Amino acid sequence: MKRPITFFVLALVSLVVSPILVVLELSALFLSGMVNAEPSNSAVIKVLSVAVVVAIALLALALPVIAVIGGSKARAASKQAQAQGSGLATAAVVIAGIVTAGVLIAQVYYVMMVTGTCSLEGC
Repeated sequence: MKRPITFFVLALVSLVVSPILVVLELSALFLSGMVNAEPSNSAVIKVLSVAVVVAIALLALALPVIAVIGGSKARAASKQAQAQGSGLATAAVVIAGIVTAGVLIAQVYYVMMVTGTCSLEGC
């Protein structure tokens, strides 16, 4: 079993890094739209531009999800072994859960922007 401090630190890192990645993803989304709108770009370039946006989105989501899963396992293991660290694991799960919810809300909004349902001015 890994120590709960590991997942607590990962949750704190995701609290800082995931919002930065979400903003970077929005910029990449706009650039991808410009690349895809240009008829002279090849299909490979268009696919790569979309793949970059998807990769950034997955990275922004992976950090807090790993912290939630690992924190849950560490919390269960520390409670079962009657060891200390249950509080840190719980804090990791809560922090990473909030970050995960924020990233998922942003992803849904970005998908709605791509489909034309929403814009930067709102839905």
